[in-house]
Parts: sequence; C-alpha cells; structure tokens
Amino acid sequence: MNRLLLLLILCLCCGQARAQYVTNLTLLKNQFLTGEPVVAVVTVTNRSGADVIVGGHGAPDWLQFEITQSTGQRLAPVGISSEEPITLPAGGTTKHTVEISGGYSTSSLGTFTILANVLHPISGQYFMSNKLRMTITDSKPNMFDQPFGVPQGFTGAGRQRRYQVILFRELDDLQLYCRITDDRSGAYIATFLLGPAMMAVQPQISIDVHNKLHVLFLAMPHVFCHVVVNPDGKVHQRTYYKDPEGNRPTLIMTQGGAQVVGGAPFDPGAPAPPRKALRKASERPSAEMGTVPKAKK
Repeated sequence: MNRLLLLLILCLCCGQARAQYVTNLTLLKNQFLTGEPVVAVVTVTNRSGADVIVGGHGAPDWLQFEITQSTGQRLAPVGISSEEPITLPAGGTTKHTVEISGGYSTSSLGTFTILANVLHPISGQYFMSNKLRMTITDSKPNMFDQPFGVPQGFTGAGRQRRYQVILFRELDDLQLYCRITDDRSGAYIATFLLGPAMMAVQPQISIDVHNKLHVLFLAMPHVFCHVVVNPDGKVHQRTYYKDPEGNRPTLIMTQGGAQVVGGAPFDPGAPAPPRKALRKASERPSAEMGTVPKAKK
C-alpha cells in the first residue's frame, strides 16, 4: 500500500513538473554552412500557474541548447543568458529568437539533432522542447577568394585575412554566402548569408580602398542587392536597386570606396502602391460621348 501511494505521489510530481512549460523549437532553416550561426525561435507557454522571471544579471542560463551528433555523441550544451530579466506570464505564450554561436553548433560536418531546455527557476529544473534535425555541410569559395589586411579601428588590426564568397544550393534555391578566414591558419572567423541569388546576371565582387568587401548581385527579378562587409566580418550596409529597362545598376570602385551607378533605389519592405480602382459603370462616359462623328457627304 505504501509503495502504491509513493508511486502515485511520484507520478503526480512528474506530471506537475512536465506541466510547468509547453515549449516549442523552430529553426529558420535546417541546412547550414560550417561556422554559420544557427538562428532558433523558442516559444514558451507558462503552465505553472504563476508568473516566472528568468534571466537577469548574475542569474543562471535561462535557456540551453542540447546538440547531439548522428552517432549519439552529445556536444557541450550551449547556454543562453540575459542581462535583463525576462518575464514568462502565467498562462501566456512568449516567443524568443536567439542566435546560437557557430563555433558551438556548426563547427563539425554531419547531421545533428537539437532541442531547447528552458529553466524553471523555482524548481531549478530545465524543461525540454521538441527535437529538430539539422545538417552541417561545407563548400569551397567558388565565386571569390582574395586576401586583405585588417585596417586600424577593427578587431584584429594588422592581421591577414581572406574574403570568400560562396554560391551554395539549398534545395531548389541558390544562396550567396560570405566567409572570412584567417589567411595563416585557415580558421573560419565568420560565415553568414548575403541573400538568395539569381545567376541570370553574374555578381560583381570587389574590395575597396578601405578593405571593405562589396557584392552586387541579382536577388530577384529586376532587383539587385548591394552588400558591404567590414573587415571584422560584420555587414556594414545593405541596399537594393530596381533594374529599369536599359539602366542596370553597376558597381564601380572609386577613390573614396565604391558606389553603384545606374538603377533606381528600391525598398523591398515598402508597401506596394495601391491599385487604381475601376470606375463604376455610372461614372464611365456614355456611348454617345465616345462616338466619333461621321463625316458629312
């Protein structure tokens, strides 16, 4: 009888523990290049019956990612902290977009499973999400590969690095990536997506006098994207241009850096212009008004 009572209590406790959070994990995509950060979206519904505060200065990691290789080997967990407290309201659902450092998650090739564990600070337990599969692959710099020196004012000033541009096929799409490597060791410093590319027009790629990388490529029909990358591996600028007939945008190098000549500035996030409403039948000119008078005999 005592054993049965103890088992019942344990089952109730486990049920309550599992009911603290309902957690769901999604990834913006499932295929990554080596060294590319993984962007994950964690959705948490708080079922504990009370507001829960996680994070804050000096608090333990409120979120951990568990990554396991296809061989079953588990990598070191990736902890996510927050300097500011995060409130998970009772009965509410919150969504959190986080970036997992590429050095932890995509430094090795292969297929992995990933799940998120969210801390319940009152019990001190982490509660897991669903599992997802992701694939880490690699590709050689098939579009551009040039050395450069890091100028003063940037992290790693004086070191020799390389800009590499990679055209990579993801399912049915072509994606253009930038990678920065250490020229001596070959170590990856940064790998990131420039955007989807259409190869109907060959991309223009150059390094300017300030050792910034410029890439002008066709991102969608009649729309070009110009990306400027700093020597520290961060995107400095991203602008778009329309391709009016006979005025295709072109990248040229100047004494002050680089500029795009031609085309028309374009904002892909701007709302589409409203369509002209059709005139009502009562507002249209009558048939008599549109009749061409006959010539007199």
